[in-house]
Amino acid sequence: MKSSDKKFNLVKSSFNIIEKIGWKSFSLQTLSDTEKIPINEIKLFFKSEITILDGFSKMIDIKVEKSFDYEELTKTSVKDNLFELIMLRLEFMQPYRNALKNILSTFKSDPLLAKSVAKDVMNSLDFYLELTNAFSNSFLDIFKKKSIFLIYSYIFTIWLEDNSEELSKTMSELDKLLTFSEKIAINFKTYTPF
Repeated sequence: MKSSDKKFNLVKSSFNIIEKIGWKSFSLQTLSDTEKIPINEIKLFFKSEITILDGFSKMIDIKVEKSFDYEELTKTSVKDNLFELIMLRLEFMQPYRNALKNILSTFKSDPLLAKSVAKDVMNSLDFYLELTNAFSNSFLDIFKKKSIFLIYSYIFTIWLEDNSEELSKTMSELDKLLTFSEKIAINFKTYTPF
């Protein structure tokens, strides 16, 4: 088994445990006991519990990259491509939704955890913006980074509770917000002299 496969299998096992016992009760030792793998071997992949969340984000991004139709990039708009990438991310996270709820519930009492997760999300979203050629090397790039993070954060909370068929509620809200953001960006370009 490849090292990356073993790492991502440990990530999946961790999220199964977190779903059952919550984030606060989870530890590398718990993972070690559950998987019957020596703790020193687990620490070859993860230095702390938070680094498992980094691994989770990377695992999801790899799945998104492999599933995204890159030929469509030039045929569809930035907005449509961002929609596709974000929905792919949410779909791949679907099996881990309950574990993510447990993790999110501890954010208020654990700001370091919230900061780490936010950093992982921003890295993914920055990659999506670059991939879709959304950046224009102007002041608008900062607006785009901040707005896509706010959009994703809001959509994530909608998705967590979305039991509609094919995540139709999440898709509808995401489409509305991306359309609104696109219109603002176009207006900025039109009415600013720089």
